[in-house]
Parts: sequence; structure tokens; C-alpha cells
Amino acid sequence: MIKLMSLGFIGLALLSCSKGDSEPDYQKPMSFNGYTARSATKANGSFVTGNELPANQAFGVYVYNTGTSETFDPESVSSYGSFMSDVAVTYNGGGASDEENYTYSPLRYWPNTKESNRLAFFAYYPYNGAGITRTGFADFTYTVQDTPASQIDFMLSDVVPNQIYGATNHGTDVVSLKFYHMLTMIRFKGKTDAPSGATVKVDELKLIEVYNKGTLAPNVAAASSEWTVDDSQTADYEITLKTLNLPSTTVDPSAEAALLAEDNQTLLLLPQTISDESFISIKYTITTTTPARTIKETVNVTLKDLLAEWKKNAQVVYTLNIGLHPIEISASAEDWPVDEYIVIVE
Repeated sequence: MIKLMSLGFIGLALLSCSKGDSEPDYQKPMSFNGYTARSATKANGSFVTGNELPANQAFGVYVYNTGTSETFDPESVSSYGSFMSDVAVTYNGGGASDEENYTYSPLRYWPNTKESNRLAFFAYYPYNGAGITRTGFADFTYTVQDTPASQIDFMLSDVVPNQIYGATNHGTDVVSLKFYHMLTMIRFKGKTDAPSGATVKVDELKLIEVYNKGTLAPNVAAASSEWTVDDSQTADYEITLKTLNLPSTTVDPSAEAALLAEDNQTLLLLPQTISDESFISIKYTITTTTPARTIKETVNVTLKDLLAEWKKNAQVVYTLNIGLHPIEISASAEDWPVDEYIVIVE
């Protein structure tokens, strides 16, 4: 499981009007710290850079009152009191460790009667992200956006239950939320074994007939959340490619496959069992000097033959090897980069 981000709810929280309370006993408002291990960037800004959220990005927070229960039961959500319902908490930039850089409105306060008003925290990112339909801790319906640059880094946090002011799970006034990637990251690399005097360039790259809509059922442990894919709805995705000649392992045996697109063309797609109808369409050009000629080819490769399943929180890299012979494609999958998270409490 990826430890992607920790966000501290410092001090207090929530509505003062719970169970007959007229005023909160405490006045310090909830505040936040946030860290992340993501290093890629994306044009729409939902990816993070370095170890903090992008400035002016927000996550949505839900908080439930579980009464005297120290555990959170997903089947009982409708019976819990709602203290925060899809509240946008925005990181305004200026330093992830400074809680003053996180804002939301109106402020919430902890309930006065602590032991009988235990709180459970849950969040998703990004707030109001394109394609997300949300109903709190229930099903999230998600449709992947049509272009790579508009696709979001959809994440859920673990549920943090049994929180009361002054006695959180860290023994401080901080509630930490850990977020996990719910989608599959897909990138493309390319190389060639063409000899000196020949160049190879990929002109067009598309994924055809991949599932693009699904329902996500959250779990108390976010990494165990499960997707149900709508197998009646598919889409095609075209990558805007760099203009480059593929590195040749014949000319330079140490040459490594090059990324075919910029970061903002990274695909973030639904985890799924690959359909028999899904394939990669590749158009490429081989140019030689001796003899002088230009060869243009189109190749379709069945995705299922390369990798049978895309899993959430996995980075899949398809590597094209194009030369003066039939094209070869390999696929590898691994977890997104891992880094330890930190919470700093003032």
C-alpha cells in the first residue's frame, strides 16, 4: 500500500450543535498539514509535485459521528450523524507543514460530550474532480475523461475512526489521513534496433476500446476498495507524442527506451480486466538513407496479450521495440513510487 499523503486535522473539528450543545468547549479550529510522495505532474494540476499538494487544489472531507462506537461500520453510515459532508479543504501553497495554508469554511468544532460523540474521518482527492459522482462513504461512480491532460489522480483515504478531541489515534490533536491511488497509471516508451543510417519515429499512438466507467465501493482500508466496471461503456484514448527519433540499441548498446510523451500525457485509467476487444494502435515511420526510402506502417496489438489486468495503484509501462522487423511490445507493472510521509505538529 502506498503511503501517499498525510493530512493533519489539528486542534478541533466540527459542528457545535451536536446533541444539544449550544457552544463548543474549545475554540481552536481544525487545521491541516499535507505531504505526498508523488513526483509526476499533469497539465490539469491534480497530480502533485515534490512532497506537497499543488497550490489551490482541494480534497473533499466527510466526518461521521459514530456515537459511543469506537469502530466505523460501512453498513451503518446512514445511521451516523453527519458532521462534515463533502467539505472542500484547499491547500493554498506556501509550505505543506504550515497548517495556516489549508483553508475551509465554515469552521467546525469538536462535540462537547466527547466519549459519546466519536468521529470517523474519510476523504477523497481531488475535490469535485472531473468525472467523479460521490455520495459520501458509499459508491463513487467515475468516468475517465476523454483526453490524457484532463484525467485526474483520483484517490481515497483510509477511514480514521474513534476520534475525540485531545485523544486521537496519535495521542495528539492530529487526525492523519493516508490517501491511496484508485486508478492505473499508463505510460509508453520506445526504442529501436535499427542500424546507423535509419531512424524510427512513432507518429500516432492510441488505446482502443478500453472500459472507461466504473463504480468504486470504498473500504475502511482504502487500498482494499473495489471497482465494478461498466462493461457496456468503452472509449479510445490518443496520446500526444513527443517529436523524437527512437534511441537505437544497435548504434548505442547502452541506449534505454525513451518516454514517448510528456508527463501531461500520462494516462490515468480504470483498473480492469482487459477486454478481448481492447488494443493498441501504433503508426510509425522508418526512414533510411541507404537506400533512401520512407516506410510507414500501422500495427494493432491486442492489449490482453501483453497484460491481462490493470490494477489500481499500479504503474504500467508499455515498451515498443520497432526496427526493420515486426514490432515487439513488452509490458511491466509495479506500484507507484513509495515514500514515507511526515506529519509536523506545531
